[in-house]
Amino acid sequence: MMIPTYSIAFFVLIEVIKVAYSQGTKKYDKLGASYVNYLKTLQRKRDPEDHIRYVAKQRAPNKETYNERMADFKDWYNEEVYTSLEKLYKLYLEIANQEEKVEKQTKSEVNEILQKIHGLEI
Repeated sequence: MMIPTYSIAFFVLIEVIKVAYSQGTKKYDKLGASYVNYLKTLQRKRDPEDHIRYVAKQRAPNKETYNERMADFKDWYNEEVYTSLEKLYKLYLEIANQEEKVEKQTKSEVNEILQKIHGLEI
């Protein structure tokens, strides 16, 4: 059984939050708080898998953007925080570059779905 991507992201986010708050400075408290808010948003989403894909494409859509962010993070944060963010952004990059699986359905499957969900007989 494959672990959902959002579950992996959830645990990586928790690691970033713990590392940020463990630093004991306001700079890192603000970073931790922003990731707590993101974690809460992820938990509220009806489709967290889709949301994590959206965020990944926004934050690390390609290797160039990933490298730029990592260079900035290296300048802004200490090694421990940088390492936790690096794990998160590597995950974002991986998710952003996965191909979405689109499953086509037969007309009879669509008709069955429409009947079950909307009560439509087509």
